[in-house]
Amino acid sequence: MRLLVPLLLARLWWRGRDQPGYRAHLGHRLGCYGTAVASRPHNLIWIHAVSVGETLAIAPLIERLLSDREDLPLLITSTTPTGAAQVQQRFGERVFSDWAPFDTPGAVRRFLDHWRPTVGVFVETEIWPNMVTQANAKAIPMVLLNARLSRRSARGYARVPRLTRETVAHFSVIAAQQRADAKRLVTLGAPPDKVVVTGNLKFALDTVALHTAWQAERQRVGDGLQDRPVFLAASTHPGEEAVVLSAFLALRGERPNALLMLAPRHPDRAVSILAMTPMQALQVVRHSEQRAIQRSDDVMLIDTLGSLGALTGFADLVFVGGSLVQHGGHNPLEAAAWQLPILTGPHTVNFATIYRELVRCGGAQQIEIKTLTDAVVSLIGADSDQSHATAMGARAGAFQSAQSGVIEAQWAVLKAHLP
Repeated sequence: MRLLVPLLLARLWWRGRDQPGYRAHLGHRLGCYGTAVASRPHNLIWIHAVSVGETLAIAPLIERLLSDREDLPLLITSTTPTGAAQVQQRFGERVFSDWAPFDTPGAVRRFLDHWRPTVGVFVETEIWPNMVTQANAKAIPMVLLNARLSRRSARGYARVPRLTRETVAHFSVIAAQQRADAKRLVTLGAPPDKVVVTGNLKFALDTVALHTAWQAERQRVGDGLQDRPVFLAASTHPGEEAVVLSAFLALRGERPNALLMLAPRHPDRAVSILAMTPMQALQVVRHSEQRAIQRSDDVMLIDTLGSLGALTGFADLVFVGGSLVQHGGHNPLEAAAWQLPILTGPHTVNFATIYRELVRCGGAQQIEIKTLTDAVVSLIGADSDQSHATAMGARAGAFQSAQSGVIEAQWAVLKAHLP
């Protein structure tokens, strides 16, 4: 890990060309805080959520901590600027925030000496040997929540069996999403009595907050979406926008008043998306403009963080990105909570179980690059069977709402390790 540090720093600097946040406080990545006063609030709970997805997943538990245990200060660490921005937007001054240190002995030791957390909480697939080992040496209980481990990841960890076994054995408890995740973790060395299956936190949407945010967006967007078919392409990656735009133009050929909501996974890509040739012939409103949608607008480009869940409520059909390219897909459950039909590409390894069940129950449809247009037109085109799209959405909504009790189960795991 020490040998990798120069490469990691160079990578952060390179990525900082387009996303300046990667260059912010590089010293903190090394556990170096200069003359900054040591932050040592009593009974600090440290939660590490790598990026946006992990932050959104753990958000319900963070809110529970903030409301039920006001006596416990929280530190949330991130690895990406989008994750850090999500922390700031959702929790603001209610929590401390920082960059996670590189997983070297020195960086982790300095980080722990600076913050002195009482309990550490990792989210999903965060199994960092030095972080876990150093925390264990300082008698800091480590909890792994919403743990998931794909077959591919398990094979990777299995290549270093001794290191992996020693690392996972140091967790005080592991709350796995599925039985398969639990089994793989135990196979890698986690003590069976420390692993429990609690379900997936990403099912645990705060639907009340979602509808409240939608009402606020409704006041802002005005009547410009009324009686218009709305196609949402959510969390898209490079290589997907061109396919989405082609499908949208085909839809407009049948329904000229259709509107596309386009939400790139990384909002800083907005400028490059606007420069795409098909966009030149369309009237685009950027969400960051904070203005009402006009009837003449063809596309809403969602270039802000934290607004996608509420804006999904205006859609009639959702394509979830990261799935037509080999990224592994993104979370479809906000679309399911709005009872919307869902389209996904074939690359869904990040949410394999969720997509498998959604497709099986008829709440989602898997498509390829060449079949996206046909799927969009068949579901919300001029000659589409509206009852079919409505039924798909209802099945997706039923699937999402049936996953109750996840927050309570994971809260029980965490609560047992709080001071």
